[in-house]
Amino acid sequence: MPAPQRHLAILAVVAALLLAAVAACAAPVRYEQKDLTDAEFKSLTMNSPEFCDVNLRNAEFLRCAFTHGKFDRCSFTETSFRDTKLHKPSFTQATFEYPSFYGFTLKYGRFENATFDGTRFYNCDFNNIVYEYGESDDLHLRQCTGRAWYLERVALRRLRAEYLEAAHANWRYCEFDHGSFYSPDFSFSTMENGDLRRMSIKRCDLSGTSLDNCDIRGLTIDGVDIQELLRKAGH
Repeated sequence: MPAPQRHLAILAVVAALLLAAVAACAAPVRYEQKDLTDAEFKSLTMNSPEFCDVNLRNAEFLRCAFTHGKFDRCSFTETSFRDTKLHKPSFTQATFEYPSFYGFTLKYGRFENATFDGTRFYNCDFNNIVYEYGESDDLHLRQCTGRAWYLERVALRRLRAEYLEAAHANWRYCEFDHGSFYSPDFSFSTMENGDLRRMSIKRCDLSGTSLDNCDIRGLTIDGVDIQELLRKAGH
């Protein structure tokens, strides 16, 4: 074979190998029934990764970007998420125990039957998330932002939210037991059939807020018993 043709043939083989390698890398990553304790995911970009029944104890996600990820029956114990972005992920029957999230971005995410215990979110951004039929204990949100949340039948026991922005949120049949909000922004939000007993809300703008068909026994605003105030006013 003449030299030019031989060179072209070699280039064609190399190109085919490169295309095969790219196709292999583009294939969705899937972990099933794996123990990924202490795993490190750094500066990774994944499309449609799947984690099914995976133990991610003490794993670290740093500067990662996942799109359409699925996390089914996964365990996140003391897992760390830093400067990581998730777009349209779903978490089904996931368990979060003492994980930490810093500079975390979540858009169009969905949580179903997920459990959070001792979870910390700092400087995170959540937009258009859905959380249904779950529970959390000792959840801490600090300087987090977000819009258009939909939470239904979620128990948020001992929730601590400081400087939380959650405009256009919809909370339905949620329980806030011994929780607290400090300087929150709930503009254009709705809470329906919620249990807000033993809650503390401080430095909140309540202008334009309406309370309808609510049990206000023991409700105080700046130390004033509202029920007693209404009684004296003849209501």
